Amino acid sequence: MIEQELIEQFYKTKYYISYSALSKLRFSPKLFFTHYILQQKEESVGAHLVEGRLIHCLLLQPELYEDQFYVAKSKLPSDNLKDIVDKIFKEHNCDDLSNYQDEILNILIEKNLYQTLKTDKQRLEKVITPITIDYLNDLVNSTGKSVIDQSTFDKCTRIVAKFKAHPDVIQHLGLELTEFDNCKVYRELEASCDLVDYKFGIKGILDTVIVDDVNKVIKIADVKTTSKTIPEFKESVEYYNYWMQAAMYVLLAKCYFMKLDYTYEFSFVVVDKYEQMYCFQVSPLSLDEWNNRFKEALNQAHYHYENRDYSLPYDYIVNKIML
Repeated sequence: MIEQELIEQFYKTKYYISYSALSKLRFSPKLFFTHYILQQKEESVGAHLVEGRLIHCLLLQPELYEDQFYVAKSKLPSDNLKDIVDKIFKEHNCDDLSNYQDEILNILIEKNLYQTLKTDKQRLEKVITPITIDYLNDLVNSTGKSVIDQSTFDKCTRIVAKFKAHPDVIQHLGLELTEFDNCKVYRELEASCDLVDYKFGIKGILDTVIVDDVNKVIKIADVKTTSKTIPEFKESVEYYNYWMQAAMYVLLAKCYFMKLDYTYEFSFVVVDKYEQMYCFQVSPLSLDEWNNRFKEALNQAHYHYENRDYSLPYDYIVNKIML
């Protein structure tokens, strides 16, 4: 399908933008255009993202673990080699790497890997190894699940156990709430919302929502794994646009539950690289400020969407930026 056809297909149906897509649009409209409109999504998934997904699953929806994850029989290859095997398997559904040597060599050229070696034979010997062969077998046997190694499973299991023993985490995620507490708990709640004055909507998956009908409070909590430290998380809120996620999720909850006379609260449940844990409650003042900034982000997205202009970030299109 040619580029113009993909553009028309994207605009043919109403688009619901997620937090991650909106962040990408603000950071690099061209990347958003390639990823979401041309559907040329990145193939690789970083190990930290897989760990985050596994922690979410074990903590919030443990009953889905066996449907989503598969523990490899041996050590996983390096990220570069893993990406190559993933690509070959996805495109050819194969069970033998040696049958796709030309394809492997082309990927090595694209990635500029092992190009200093003198022969293709030497390059292929770097890729087709007992470890990558075992990993391909794991892909065949995992039937579409995410393949993880034993050490990743052990680490995430340990972190989840710590979460479940942490008093503040228990409270923010409602881990010990029962039907007798007059609260309803939602896990991984998929929600979407139409927006007034915008041709697109918003969508998201809310980790935990606690609806307290007695006190008329709806509490939203999002679990975060960070490669930094707890004291650095405030910087991450700004750098990764977590403030925008909080504002979006509160709006999604308001649309989903339609309880406008309730108070809405938001918190981040964070574990850092040292497995330190902390629950960051967001103040009403911050939520109000973030909501105003979120509206501005939606206005910027509206400009890109309406004008079909994904050449530069909004400020660089409409303003003259000087250093």
